[in-house]
Amino acid sequence: MDKSTLKEARKHGTPIYPVSFYDIACPPDAPLLDLHWHDELELLLVTEGSAVFRVDLQDYELRAGEAIFVNAGELHSGYVTNDQACSFTAVVFHSSLFSSGTIDYLFDRYISPVLERRYEVPAHLRREPGAGLELLTMLDTLIEIYNSDKLANELMIKGLLYSMMSELIGLGGPAARTKPEQEGYRIDRLKTVIEYIEQNYAEPIPLHKLAELARMSESYFCRFFKRITTKSPIEYMNSYRVQQAAARLRQSDAKIMEVALDVGFNSLSYFNTVFRQRFGCTPREYRSRLQKSG
Repeated sequence: MDKSTLKEARKHGTPIYPVSFYDIACPPDAPLLDLHWHDELELLLVTEGSAVFRVDLQDYELRAGEAIFVNAGELHSGYVTNDQACSFTAVVFHSSLFSSGTIDYLFDRYISPVLERRYEVPAHLRREPGAGLELLTMLDTLIEIYNSDKLANELMIKGLLYSMMSELIGLGGPAARTKPEQEGYRIDRLKTVIEYIEQNYAEPIPLHKLAELARMSESYFCRFFKRITTKSPIEYMNSYRVQQAAARLRQSDAKIMEVALDVGFNSLSYFNTVFRQRFGCTPREYRSRLQKSG
């Protein structure tokens, strides 16, 4: 899988129908879901295996049949928890789906408080008796309708998403406390740091530069970065660089050393080591497999 940006550049659906479905299958030795965020809401349903998904600072362990709800703007990532393959279906939809115009009483009353974190809804949906099970049943139906060829299935999908948001809101309540302002500020600074990495990965990026962007000391920045991403800044940069390298190996016939230099590695041996850690093979082997499968 090559999910190469933190704030996704892809458009989910269209402005007039902002809904998209994605099926992701991940072998046990590959990353499941790289850290990213987007302006849309998302429902992730694990369909095979098990995984841990991190949403901002909270970890959720999901088994097949369980799901998580990710609010707009929340950093999220995931990794496989055992030696088995894992698959999930993601339903990504923009909050504009629930708005009928510039002035919308229902949107302002129910959706805005969720988006603004003034109202909390459950994130982890378990397949247990109760409203959570009803929501998962609706999610199953939603995916089934999407995969069908029924006439006007978009209308059914939109209607179900309305019903699901209503159920989610019914399970929640006013936020007991808002996220500490300082903590939210730091997460926003972290987004700035990772966007900087995405834009400058081909050049040397000193740690002190990233700490300055985050307005933290280097030592605190490294601890905070790892707490959010589960990786050190160096590990994250190297991971991002080899993702870009994999894309270049797929899309061009450039020499391996040229690819390494293009994505910010000055040492071919170090590039090979980091690439193998991420993809389980060397860049040359990766390209060879692509050529055989193509």
